[in-house]
Amino acid sequence: MAGADKGPAMRIAVIGAGPGGLTTLKTLLEASTPERPIEAVLFEAEDNVGGTFHYRAYENAELVSSKQLTTFSDHRFPIETPDHISLPQYVDYLHSYVDKFALEPLIKLGCRVTSIEPMAKSADQRWKHRVKYQQKHNDGKERTFDCSHIAICTGLHVEPNVPSIPGIENITGEVFHSSSYKKRSQLTGRDVLIMGCGETAMDIAYEAIKSDAKSVTMCFRNGFLSFPKALSRFKVFGKQFKGGLPIDGLITNLFETAYVHRAIAASRFRWFVSDFVIKRVLWFLTGTQAGMNQHVGALPHDRLGRAFVFLNKSSKAMPYLNRPYQETHPLAFLGNGYVDPPEDAQSKRWVDTCSFPQSIDSTGRVIFEPRPDRKDWRRLQNAEIRPNCVVYCTGYKQSFSWLDPSYPTASDASIRNIVSPDEQSIAFIGFVRPGVGAIPPIAEQQAMWWTALITQRMALPTDPPHYHLLAKQTSRIQYGVDHSAYMSTLAKDFGGAPGLLELYKAHGLKVLLVYCFGASFVTFYRLVGPFQSSEAPRIARTELAETILRRGVLGNVFFGVIPMLFYGLINLVAWGLEMVGLIPAEKSVV
Repeated sequence: MAGADKGPAMRIAVIGAGPGGLTTLKTLLEASTPERPIEAVLFEAEDNVGGTFHYRAYENAELVSSKQLTTFSDHRFPIETPDHISLPQYVDYLHSYVDKFALEPLIKLGCRVTSIEPMAKSADQRWKHRVKYQQKHNDGKERTFDCSHIAICTGLHVEPNVPSIPGIENITGEVFHSSSYKKRSQLTGRDVLIMGCGETAMDIAYEAIKSDAKSVTMCFRNGFLSFPKALSRFKVFGKQFKGGLPIDGLITNLFETAYVHRAIAASRFRWFVSDFVIKRVLWFLTGTQAGMNQHVGALPHDRLGRAFVFLNKSSKAMPYLNRPYQETHPLAFLGNGYVDPPEDAQSKRWVDTCSFPQSIDSTGRVIFEPRPDRKDWRRLQNAEIRPNCVVYCTGYKQSFSWLDPSYPTASDASIRNIVSPDEQSIAFIGFVRPGVGAIPPIAEQQAMWWTALITQRMALPTDPPHYHLLAKQTSRIQYGVDHSAYMSTLAKDFGGAPGLLELYKAHGLKVLLVYCFGASFVTFYRLVGPFQSSEAPRIARTELAETILRRGVLGNVFFGVIPMLFYGLINLVAWGLEMVGLIPAEKSVV
């Protein structure tokens, strides 16, 4: 290989052509130099790129994260594109990403990886791993690809998680996982039972109402914290934009995710403060602290917060949810901005809710788990709920059956949720889920982090992380992170988190202010550092500046100035306490 004599050559297998795989391939290729050449090939089992967004999509689905946050750092949508795009639009965007960066020749479609195993001792010690794969459109024979590194980008949403419900065979009708849902006609005229309360469950509940389902019941154990993906009709925040003001762009960087004292970060103090504020706003607008129309009394309010759960931003079904339990609230008229779409607010239909099914009896009647603390269970415990369409919106699980048992899996990747302490040549990209945010930009940030690590531009971090969502040990999902804190932490590791003076000198006052007032857009971490992009300053001055200006004066006071002053003071106090010895100084780790 050309240049191999000037440094350790790298040949890398990227597994999966979803957003994580595509951005990893592109990041690796851009990091290749004559002195340190990188050869990379992407393997995808399906016949097209897009992953979950292509193969587990359904009609009328759209991203709940904004285009500003979801798009990659140097490939953006036109500024006139709506804030929230459909899944087909996003898949088209991924195709344009492949075209822009000439990735197609390096993508092997229809190539299913059958196993990854350690290489036996051989003459060429550059290669550590052997990838075995089959090309279904060729002769189907198993082939091999020997490499030094592997990036596993197969994603969180591949293998359906289907809980066992005793008596489910007594349902007279269709029973399927949400990954098999494609169109409204699957729900038309049915008595629909939806298991789960995530964003997909909310979407399908809305689709069921719109498809003229006979009845719709949504079951969940603990409830969810809901907030619409965009604030609409709130003119106080500035000019009214079509689609409203995306909430994932409202968290400012300065002193909440950037320049945060480690003691404040470790305490998750800023999360609990924002929880307190958000819940009071929710009560002010809706009469309940759990979110729009959450009146049934499920998960305790102290567990419904930014530090514990994933925010549910699918608000289409909200006008129909919990209608029998809504309480009169004197300020309810102010909550019109939550209704999406607004014309559904006066519908006479609703989505019933109840606890999770305990069993299905021989007649097909649902027996719900006893929850006397919930109003919906008390109302429906003796009801005759006999669905003829059951949809599992119960998420996905991870399995790596094709990975040799000697290798770590995603659950072992304890170093920034990307690599195992004992094996940095295998990375797991896209295996965290943000409480509020999006996985694709996180995957790009992870790809930069791992690329910096394997090209020796950074050392393996040893400091403890402070970005994980707080989960019980018994919880199925242990990979939740705070989007902003996680992005900032990775950027600090690889040298992409800009200093304020450094940023001002490099790009001027406007870019500095956009960085301070903006959310954790991945483009910010390419303004300086090893992955500095010539496109980043222009994007910051235009598109990302627009996300701030559209808030208006009062919006920037409430979402920018006040949080900066408050958190700045808190961090200043922490640094002062450290100087006088009341907080132990940080120990350097060699």
